[in-house]
Amino acid sequence: MNQIKSIHSVSAIYFFILAFTYVIAALAFRNDIMANSAITLMRMLDTPFALIALLYGGSTLYLELNGEGENTHPWSILIVAGCIVLFGLVVFMNFAFPSVI
Repeated sequence: MNQIKSIHSVSAIYFFILAFTYVIAALAFRNDIMANSAITLMRMLDTPFALIALLYGGSTLYLELNGEGENTHPWSILIVAGCIVLFGLVVFMNFAFPSVI
């Protein structure tokens, strides 16, 4: 349980840092302020942001489902499998259909 709480707290910090950076880069690109740097940053951050978002979301879901003394092993398998499938889909979409901006 302590490992999940540690993953949750570390991924929360990285999630907010990456989300803030991604939003700033998107606003800079939209307003044509350092557009080349902003688009490069957005292309570099999309896969790590998806990974951190799934870690944060999966750990949050696990912590919410975990009750006092309840057996959550089937739920943890479903959460991990869902996160792996979603991350695989993100990676596939990222490399199969690259952005043409």
